Amino acid sequence: MKKGIGILLLGLLLLLAACGSNEKNAETSNEKMMIQLDEKNVAADANDIFTVTGKTTPSATVSIGDVSIDANKKGKFELMHVYESDKSYEVVASKKGMTEVRATVHVTQPTAIKEEKKEQEEAAKEKAEKEVTENAKPNAAKITFAMLSGNPDKYARESYYLKGQIAEVVDGGATKYLKVNMTQAGDTWKDTVMVIYTGTTDAKKGDIIEVYGTIYGTYAFDDANGTTITMPGITASSINVVE
Repeated sequence: MKKGIGILLLGLLLLLAACGSNEKNAETSNEKMMIQLDEKNVAADANDIFTVTGKTTPSATVSIGDVSIDANKKGKFELMHVYESDKSYEVVASKKGMTEVRATVHVTQPTAIKEEKKEQEEAAKEKAEKEVTENAKPNAAKITFAMLSGNPDKYARESYYLKGQIAEVVDGGATKYLKVNMTQAGDTWKDTVMVIYTGTTDAKKGDIIEVYGTIYGTYAFDDANGTTITMPGITASSINVVE
């Protein structure tokens, strides 16, 4: 009799334990992901960084694109991301075994910051162009075509100047490719380099031009027969048609 009562009690305990476990599992499965942003409109700073803060499911992972952080045990998070442009970014909260949730934050950069950055960029561009112009002719006097042709890569990124006749113009859309003969020999021109220019120019075949820029290094391309041709390349910052 005592044995039967013991078995009955053991069965009852197992049943209660199973019910408790089922209740706990049900409780866990009913938990839902959540995400709440402190601000839905945020501003990017002068370093092109914006910060999104808020609250989500404790220890969930919060991400924008491929940048992510883990929320703390209370669910609070602070995520920093690179500002790309004025637009909306999707904030995703996820956790293993649960359905992810999303929120949207709209990011802008104050006009004053944009204008200041534009002024800085223009000033830097003017400084770089001035340095190219000042150093181009002295470098050209030291770096002859023979030296340039012998090892173009040795002089890569050096400021350079040349005056020559256009042998061919290839329109690559935003970028123009000009084969220029840079050495005058009587009434003819020789010693070809490839001038690479991003911008607009009226220069055409037969024109005599002045070029300020930097040495690209070895420029390689395939001709109509599929043969690879190499020659010195010059990245032009300015082109002026002189005749």
